[in-house]
Amino acid sequence: MAKCRRAEELGYDVVSACEHVNLPSPFPSVILAAEATERPRIGIYVLNTSFHNPALLARDVVTVDQFVEGRLELGLGTGYVEWEFQKTGIPFGTPGSRVDRLETTLGELQRLLADPEHPKTVQRPHPPILVGGHGDRVLRLAARNAEIISFVGARYRPEYGRMVIAPAEEMVERTEFARRAAGPRADEIEYNLLSKATVLTKDRRSALDQVRRFAPHLDDERILAAPTVSIGTPRQIAEQLRENREVYGINYITVMEPAMEAFGKVIEVMR
Repeated sequence: MAKCRRAEELGYDVVSACEHVNLPSPFPSVILAAEATERPRIGIYVLNTSFHNPALLARDVVTVDQFVEGRLELGLGTGYVEWEFQKTGIPFGTPGSRVDRLETTLGELQRLLADPEHPKTVQRPHPPILVGGHGDRVLRLAARNAEIISFVGARYRPEYGRMVIAPAEEMVERTEFARRAAGPRADEIEYNLLSKATVLTKDRRSALDQVRRFAPHLDDERILAAPTVSIGTPRQIAEQLRENREVYGINYITVMEPAMEAFGKVIEVMR
């Protein structure tokens, strides 16, 4: 709760919990986050929809949005960590089958929350829904159904055995794809980017080794140009974010907990 209060002090507009089986459950976590704060939206970034029954999820969303007094932001994703599926006994399946599950859960959740007979959230017809991903199907699903599209800005590369970040030119293509898929909804959607790292330094090149694990396939110039890593002084990073807004249409950044204090200095510059 102290970290949530600190995030609010630093100027963050959203405080989020994630879902992984080795971490605290996200729903109780966001209720505590709301109790500790006054202003920020309270998010879940993101639920693994393979782990949730849609009817029970709808019940939990209503309950939590009521408890946090209409501040909930609900993130949904496919799940990608195979050992978590193995540990829970849930079939990992294929990328396609996990997207199927996401699509089914999202559709059923929206149907239930719009049902006049179903208990109601404070926010109508439901809390803002964020859908995060990188591939065509997930971005198309988000563009047509979500209030917030989150670009994770990375894809799994088997030769590295991990997710690696997308270069700038790929991110341009991904954001343009999503806007086309959104059609007339495009200007109504909030566009989010999941940042992988924030490194404060006066010498950008000297800090590259701290982020190279996210981009073993990219040279130095392309790492520095990637929108998912922020390297430089707070003022330099703030300028990069302004450029990202112009180039990609990104108006919402999610940073990981280890970067909270560093990115807070960027928020101070941008305020």
